[in-house]
Amino acid sequence: MNKVMLLMLLFPGLLPAATLVMHQQVDNTQRRFSYQLLTAEQQFRFAFSLQSASIVRNANLVQRYVPGVLRQQLEQQLQQQTRQAGPYRVVPGPGQDWLNFELTHAYPAGSPEAQLAEAQRLQLLKQLQRLSQQFQQQYLDTTGYQQLSLPDNRQLIIVDHQKIVEQSLADIAPLAQALVSQLELSDQRQLISVLLSWIQLIPLHPAEQAEYGASYTPPLQLLRQHQGDSASKTVLLATLLKIILPKVRQAILYLPERTMLALAIPAGPEDLTVSLQNIDYLVADPSGPELIRLGKVAKLQEVFIRNQFFDFRQF
Repeated sequence: MNKVMLLMLLFPGLLPAATLVMHQQVDNTQRRFSYQLLTAEQQFRFAFSLQSASIVRNANLVQRYVPGVLRQQLEQQLQQQTRQAGPYRVVPGPGQDWLNFELTHAYPAGSPEAQLAEAQRLQLLKQLQRLSQQFQQQYLDTTGYQQLSLPDNRQLIIVDHQKIVEQSLADIAPLAQALVSQLELSDQRQLISVLLSWIQLIPLHPAEQAEYGASYTPPLQLLRQHQGDSASKTVLLATLLKIILPKVRQAILYLPERTMLALAIPAGPEDLTVSLQNIDYLVADPSGPELIRLGKVAKLQEVFIRNQFFDFRQF
């Protein structure tokens, strides 16, 4: 079986080969981007300029997530609350895991004090668990991260991408306006398809979906670096479409090792869709580097989607 046939089996929505040529030029306080997108059917040329200050500001939207800082601060809170409650001791889980802790008391087993302390221990443990959850959520909100839950009970800490979309709108608006003006595509689906192909052909970051969002790049920084992981590309596409098509509902799908977009637009009979809270969405995977048409994904991702093996965020 040759390579082309194998790719067609793995990526049934694979489009013919396409080429993206990109040039960047710095001019005083601006950086100019020029692209030439060549597909089997059409050729698109477009260019835009971004303020260098906007690129820097956008790059600084993401703070580095340091798990040890959260655990250290949480330990201090738990120890303080435990000391105030009485003769109790909070014990971290294996590997000094303060996100999963136990609570013990100092009374001898079987003593009258131990029986009373046990009842109070269980009540205090519930209070501390609530404190831990609230503290973790506050820390995630402050640092710009979120926690996902996959169907196999895996908990993942990633960048709050919806927040990045909202914070990037003003800086990306000139780019979105330039694309609409230069592409001159009145058909909604065709416009989305061209934007999807463009972002797919931007090189994929080699550390795809690194832990704690370490490989994530905000939209303008992605364009400057001309590289991004699937989450970075998804946020870029989502931000552009939120400006260009503000009435279209969107959702970000979080699959194992892959992030992609879903759009509440009409779908064809062969398109892959997903229903989220009684709304049907058409899937769009901007990851690349393969060029896959709107409404199609690779076979592995299709299995995850059809089996609802993902988490999601709607906006």
